Amino acid sequence: MATIWMKLKTEQRCHNCSSRSKKLSMEATDYAGLAGCTMLAFVLYLNTLNAGFVYDDRRAILGNADVTGAGPLAQLLQNDYWGTPLTDSGSHGSWRPLCVLSFRLNFLLGSGAAFPFHLINLLLHGLATALVVLVARTLLPTRAGVWAASALFAAHPIHTEAVAGVVGRADLSACVCSLFAYLTYRRHMLLRDWRSLAVTLLAALAALLCKETAITTLLLCGLCDVLCGLGLKHAGDDKHRLRSLSILSIALLCAVYCRLSIVPRPTVAFSAADNPTAHESCWWTRTLSFLYLPVVNLKLLLWPQYLSFDWGMEAIPRIRTLWDSRNVLSAGFYATLLAVSCKCIRLRCSAPRSSMDYAAVASISLPLLQRLGGNSCQAWHGLVCGCHHQLKQQRSPQQPSASVMGTSSSACCLFPGSATSASESVLVICIGFLVLPFLPACNLFFHVGFVLAERLLYLPSVGYCLLLGLGFGKLWQRLNGSAHRLLLLICLGILLVTFGLRTVQRNRDWHNEEQLFRSAVAINPPKALGNLGSVLSTQGRYEEARLALESAIAYRPNMADAHFNLGIVHQQQQNYSAALPCYRRAIELRPQLALAYLNLATSLLAWDKDRHEEAGAMLLAGARLPGHGVRDRNAHEEARYSAYLQLSALHRSRGRHQQAVEVLNEALAALSMDKRKQRAVLHQRLAAVHVELEQWPEAEEQQRLALQLQPEEGVAYVSYGQALARNCSRYAEAELWFKRAVELSPLEPSTHHHYADFLEQQQRPQEALGYRLRAAALAPHNYALQSAVADAMRLLNRLAEAELWYRQAAALHPQAAHAHANLGAILQMRGQRQQAVECYRRALQLQPGHATSRANLAKMNVNIDAST
Repeated sequence: MATIWMKLKTEQRCHNCSSRSKKLSMEATDYAGLAGCTMLAFVLYLNTLNAGFVYDDRRAILGNADVTGAGPLAQLLQNDYWGTPLTDSGSHGSWRPLCVLSFRLNFLLGSGAAFPFHLINLLLHGLATALVVLVARTLLPTRAGVWAASALFAAHPIHTEAVAGVVGRADLSACVCSLFAYLTYRRHMLLRDWRSLAVTLLAALAALLCKETAITTLLLCGLCDVLCGLGLKHAGDDKHRLRSLSILSIALLCAVYCRLSIVPRPTVAFSAADNPTAHESCWWTRTLSFLYLPVVNLKLLLWPQYLSFDWGMEAIPRIRTLWDSRNVLSAGFYATLLAVSCKCIRLRCSAPRSSMDYAAVASISLPLLQRLGGNSCQAWHGLVCGCHHQLKQQRSPQQPSASVMGTSSSACCLFPGSATSASESVLVICIGFLVLPFLPACNLFFHVGFVLAERLLYLPSVGYCLLLGLGFGKLWQRLNGSAHRLLLLICLGILLVTFGLRTVQRNRDWHNEEQLFRSAVAINPPKALGNLGSVLSTQGRYEEARLALESAIAYRPNMADAHFNLGIVHQQQQNYSAALPCYRRAIELRPQLALAYLNLATSLLAWDKDRHEEAGAMLLAGARLPGHGVRDRNAHEEARYSAYLQLSALHRSRGRHQQAVEVLNEALAALSMDKRKQRAVLHQRLAAVHVELEQWPEAEEQQRLALQLQPEEGVAYVSYGQALARNCSRYAEAELWFKRAVELSPLEPSTHHHYADFLEQQQRPQEALGYRLRAAALAPHNYALQSAVADAMRLLNRLAEAELWYRQAAALHPQAAHAHANLGAILQMRGQRQQAVECYRRALQLQPGHATSRANLAKMNVNIDAST
């Protein structure tokens, strides 16, 4: 017996490291479970692939120069997630350069289509599910628990916002990197090698560069290592563990310092609509309400029936009194969490401390017991091993495994000690996965720009799924009868089917913005109805949009966006008297809303052209807005730029050319130097004003400046040609510039169209017709170009062809009175009196005061009043 003992001890010393790595080996059943859970995640979210860009995606992707490639690559490190400079007063401070870089590559390779973005999100969710399987194998003692946790993570509806919404990639990628960091650190705990530690730190850094909440990744790794060291006392292990924990702590402190000190933070508070509780003046109400928010998040994880794209405003009513029944839920939640955590840590700390390495004992005892006829190390000389090492039984092909869903092959002695203390340690780790990633966004330590965001639960949901898997595995072990286990499987199946159906249903809500906003009307009526009204307005459904916006204002009268969008609806319906008070109210509620000033001036001029002075004052006020605290800096600057252009056009129309020059020069001084296209347009406008003043040298200088800014743009050459064409002595030179524009931009319809205008001015209608036809072919749905071809045919007396083009133009723009009037005129010229009268009548129905239609009907001796 002594000889056998010494031999086994020598073998143990030689193969100790290799035995540890073998504990992570996976069997065929494990690979099948991994593939099945990953496939489940992929299949449930397949219907997100045909979704478009919705809600925040438009600003983060389509309106972000860092994504579209309009800005230099270096700006990724200077701008926030939405493309706003971090030093800007309106920046959210969300610095996620790695995620934005993935968006940029997506946009470049996919030509801006939505499908590649959704495909990458779907693949990331599948990868996250696979990593959850691997993480669960390191913690949960049974395959049943591992598969239950992983399947629940794959099917949970709370993940829909993160997967179906493109901007949710930040949460997906941060989760993937965090789980990978945990797995590599677990390997480091077994081997204590530098390579796995370095990979852990790199993965944690990558997670942090994807999402700020991933800063808790290193805390999770450290928590796992600390719990591993509580059960046993080994001088060597403690030394290595202390070194690892010190490195993690230093890395965490450096990350926090860099994030808070080096990377600029937002300098403006979030709006009250986004986080009303943060703006609550009563400390008591603010505290009770924020303490209740984790309970709401847990309810969403437990039963995600009611989901919303936005939980701001009053979606979660504030708790204003201690007698609110929701306080009972808060107290019960925190008491349970504290009691479970304290009990687990106390049990872990009170576990017997021994210098014995149970993994080493198992490697010696199992072969020895095999020779003695035993098969378990569970009770060898009174020692207990938490993972219950078992000898592999030699089975005949006819003898099945005792339990396919039994003990996980990777359940090694990560937490040495008694089985109870090891189980408690796993419970604490699972709670850590649930709680730690949620802490940065819980509003308890510092305020964030939202009350609740479903996509932020993506990483904490890993802990929730692990807890459910742990409980499921415990039940599986305790239920010995096949009937009881079958009932347990049926319950799990019902839960997964219910969650899967809800996931597929919720994915459909994210297909387009109208469905998304309608799905949230019951949860957040003012925000959902306001956004829905804006979407309906862009679709031309003005009456539905008006009703939705008025309902939103009835819920929340101080919504500037709703008043502004309602003004747009009235303006589109040419109800300018109703649009004006809407824009004024929007400006009153949000003085920095530049677009409201711009639209207010436009409505004033459309309603009463004599109010040009008031309109000019509004345009100047909007153009000079500094935009302090605006969220979308690009949209604000674009509105200021448009205000300057319209103000200069207003001065030109009133004959105030010098004032127009001053306005355009002020715009150039205010506009950023990197806005090359906008600056080129301003120089072109200045050139046009100088041409009207017959200041030819100044006009040419401005055109040269525009060409320097856009040397490869045909539009700049067209503008130069138009300026030269005003000087009758330089027609030949002007034509050269038009030809150059056509060469540079052969697929741009406007270059052919403007060259045709020039040729018609030169009395060359036949040549002009050729360019008209090319422009119309390049833009077959452009009403103006189709109508221009019809005009050219009429000038050449090709009336039959002109009629066809006028009919095509009227079909493209059926609500335009002048389109029907033009068709009526050509029919009148061709002697088709009855059809001409019908066209004029249609024009008068659309616009009762249409002068041309009235005049032509009078010439035809038709009773105008009777016809209308």
